[in-house]
Amino acid sequence: MDTQNSALLKDLLSTRRSVRSFSEEPLSLAVLETFLYAGQGCTSGDGRRTAPSAHALHPLVLRVVVRQVEGLAPGVYTYDCQAGKLSRVAGPIANGSLNSAALGDEKWLEDAPAVIAIVAKRGLAIDHFSAQQADGLRGARYVDFEAGASAQNIYLAVTAAGLGGVVVMGFDDIKMKQALGLERALFPIALFCVGNPLK
Repeated sequence: MDTQNSALLKDLLSTRRSVRSFSEEPLSLAVLETFLYAGQGCTSGDGRRTAPSAHALHPLVLRVVVRQVEGLAPGVYTYDCQAGKLSRVAGPIANGSLNSAALGDEKWLEDAPAVIAIVAKRGLAIDHFSAQQADGLRGARYVDFEAGASAQNIYLAVTAAGLGGVVVMGFDDIKMKQALGLERALFPIALFCVGNPLK
């Protein structure tokens, strides 16, 4: 890595901060898609992605709760990493439903113009790695590690764009699954609130 790129990376890492207050300014669709690519974009024809995945299993899925994104109607979307596009899977979720599933009063779950939900086919990983550890903890660890790598990629992309974001992991799993309307196989791991920082 050359000196200029090293300096850019160091600057991103040192300026990355969690932001919990957002303005009402909408996000652009292009910027949101950049964040989604950072988290789970496909980087090759064989399905490799921007975040590492044990045994290239890729159990993660990105769902997005859209409130204020230019060019998108409010609702819940899923990110197709192969096509690099969003598709709407549900209408708007009820106001307050994300915060009501949180363990504390995390109002940024309701204020952010977009919330990227990092969800996983957790059972897929647990079953796949059961020979390594029969109680499922090995597979669960791999999922959590992959989700952390995805979240850090999103953090750096958000920082590079001059926007703000924060990860939320303190929530009741069942209530959050219901709030997001997730299919049976999908399990919520983390939520990434993103938007323009409140000045």
